[in-house]
Amino acid sequence: MMAKEKEVTVENDLVIGRDILDQAKLRKHLSLIIQDGELHIVPNPLPDAQKTLEELAGCLGQESATEYNFHLKIGGLYEAR
Repeated sequence: MMAKEKEVTVENDLVIGRDILDQAKLRKHLSLIIQDGELHIVPNPLPDAQKTLEELAGCLGQESATEYNFHLKIGGLYEAR
């Protein structure tokens, strides 16, 4: 997508609608980078699932993460239920 410019007048709070975030392909979890005279909205990186499992390995014993079966059902690209 090419960059677009949209002028807005801010009287109170600045609200960015979901439609604009969708156009920018931004997910639900975001970070704001605040600098003098500008704001940057960037996506938070997704946590590495394998790294998290390795960190949790051994919490119940000395098993490796591959020995756990959490019975997760994958509902989408980034969703486990």
